[in-house]
Amino acid sequence: MCAVDVLDKAQEELIRLVKVYDEEADFDLLRKAFQYARIAHEGQMRASGEPYLIHPLEVAKVLAGLHLDTNTISAALLHDILEDTQITYDDLKASFGEEIASLVDGVTKLSAISANERKDSVSWAIKERKESQAENLRKIFIAMARDIRVILIKLADRLHNLRTLSSLPALKRKFIAKETLEIFAPITSRLGLWRLKWEIEDLAFSYLEPENYRNLVQRVAKRRAEREKVIEGVIETIRKKLEELHISAHIEGRPKHLYSIYQKMAKRGKEFSEIYDLFALRIIVNSVEECYASLGAIHGLWMPIKDRIKDYIAMPKANNYKSLHTSVYGPGNEPLEIQIRTWEMHRVDEYGVAAHWAYKEGKRDINLVRDIFPWIQRITELQGETKSAAEYVKNLKLDLLESQVFVFTPKGDVIGLPAGSTPIDFAYRIHTDVGHRCAGAKVNAKIVSIDYQLQNGDIADIITSKHGTPSLDWLKVCKSSHAKNKIRQWFKKERRDENIVRGREILERELKRNRLEGFPGNEKIMKQVTAELNFLTFEDLLASIGYGENTPAQIITRIKEELPKEEAEEIEALIKKPVARKQKTAQAVKVKGIDNLLVKFSKCCLPVPGDSIIGYITMGKGISVHRVDCPNMVPLTSQKERIIDVEWDSRLKEYLYTVELELDAWDRPGLLSEVMNMVNEMKISARSCKAWAKKDAAVIKLCIDVTNKAQLEDLMKKLAQIKNIMKVKRITHTL
Repeated sequence: MCAVDVLDKAQEELIRLVKVYDEEADFDLLRKAFQYARIAHEGQMRASGEPYLIHPLEVAKVLAGLHLDTNTISAALLHDILEDTQITYDDLKASFGEEIASLVDGVTKLSAISANERKDSVSWAIKERKESQAENLRKIFIAMARDIRVILIKLADRLHNLRTLSSLPALKRKFIAKETLEIFAPITSRLGLWRLKWEIEDLAFSYLEPENYRNLVQRVAKRRAEREKVIEGVIETIRKKLEELHISAHIEGRPKHLYSIYQKMAKRGKEFSEIYDLFALRIIVNSVEECYASLGAIHGLWMPIKDRIKDYIAMPKANNYKSLHTSVYGPGNEPLEIQIRTWEMHRVDEYGVAAHWAYKEGKRDINLVRDIFPWIQRITELQGETKSAAEYVKNLKLDLLESQVFVFTPKGDVIGLPAGSTPIDFAYRIHTDVGHRCAGAKVNAKIVSIDYQLQNGDIADIITSKHGTPSLDWLKVCKSSHAKNKIRQWFKKERRDENIVRGREILERELKRNRLEGFPGNEKIMKQVTAELNFLTFEDLLASIGYGENTPAQIITRIKEELPKEEAEEIEALIKKPVARKQKTAQAVKVKGIDNLLVKFSKCCLPVPGDSIIGYITMGKGISVHRVDCPNMVPLTSQKERIIDVEWDSRLKEYLYTVELELDAWDRPGLLSEVMNMVNEMKISARSCKAWAKKDAAVIKLCIDVTNKAQLEDLMKKLAQIKNIMKVKRITHTL
């Protein structure tokens, strides 16, 4: 079948999908959008080798499966037009109107930034790619808050990309898969798009951890046939019991998706053989009363498992999901999970946010965000609380995409907070002024400490003081970025002068430790760093350090990595010479049985205290000390008369030894920054750092000062644990 036939067939399949739920849809609009995209993408091919138009068609079909309106589906057909063709926003607006053009504009991805075309610096490339990605995500989320259909198109786009991800290089597959699990899967959950969530999670899992995925597929397949027989018997038992109660019910078994099984094994430390609830049962009835009656019937058949009964009908999830959940000890005393819901609840579960979205005849449900998905409003609020895109995405993941707890006010209102939140988080979510004046809290009518972790169903009441003010210690207690931002803003405004002084002291101390004392006096350099960190003045930057918004390590990293090449000579002149050793080299090592010999460390293997060492008598240059495993010593061992025993002086006080390390890694955004941050966190001075990348591989060479082998090995161990670092080794030079 030729490409033209394939595209025509795909178009008609899309039309049929829409007709299933809306026979009066504007099919002429869909055909017009299809032909427009067909012409615009003419000659373009995907990495898989198929015509590019197949991608927007498949995205549109996903949305048709969610019963979306024709404007949204048309925008899906056109969603890559602005990015990949010469067509402009005004062109789209003229052809399809402002609504569709705005949807396409909202979902258009940022163009990829090529580090090789922009700069040679590896560190710059890593930073730029990372910040570009964060800015892209920020735009997506802000667009989502304005019109939720934007994220629906984006999610469908991501799903089809995952389905065809095998055509991309391995490193890019893993990057997309990781981003999917961290950002997009939680959003599908929040929007109640469970079918999308399960598929994108399993697909991302298969690319991120292919071996674990294949292993789990095989194991589940072996147990599934056996488990299905048991489920059939359970369904029949429940059906008979409900018929006795005159309850008409639809009962179905639903296998757990692979990623949820893997998460349960990883989080609870369980083996696959210990996971019993590979299937869940779903009971659909006609009314809420029948839901509760069915729950009682289930508990009459099997013993419920303690603390596993959840009433999401009385207290729906943030995505408006409603059902009764229970887990019981079923046949053979094995755990069995059961969900009970009405048909209306099932419709919401199947189609998520799409079940609430009324776009027919252009009429928008204006209460959707306010009444059904109020958490979406937090996306807009976060935009005003953060400066950088990276910080925005970090806070979004923390506040909105992680697990939540739902806490009641004394009046019965439900407040959603990140899991692990404290009364401080609750107070600031009620009102900024309540947070500032918080003096204590009652939870379930009992006084609790401010670091108490709120639980689902808690009733929290904040005690305020008329003259109360925030404490910097609260930053260590609260969980939500919203509360932390409000606390920092208060200190930024109320104690600015004090914070500037404190910040200057902290920064100068850190600069001195890194032998960069000259930088605060270099106005040009600090102006650049200040601008890169999105501050208007250097004093604003100092104040942010003083009240804990930024760490001195971030400024040090910027100074070392982000300055233009033309400043390199000036920077080197400002950096002081390495700190002098506390003892002479000759006193660090003892030659057994001989005193007053000239001793020096070999520059080829750079031994440090703790290494096994050996001495070699040089001609007129004293004793050269090598590590025992130094390859340069192998050809010299035959000269036994020149080999001499040496040992570290047990009375030796600590001083600095230079060591060179080489790190082999798969390149990714932020890698070099993470490496340097780890070195800084361990309070180890770095003399130099060189890094370069070739295709997907990266090499980083570090020259550092350590006090002993234990400190060095600790650093190497922590560096090896950084994601994508394949190998960390000490460098030995050939003489």
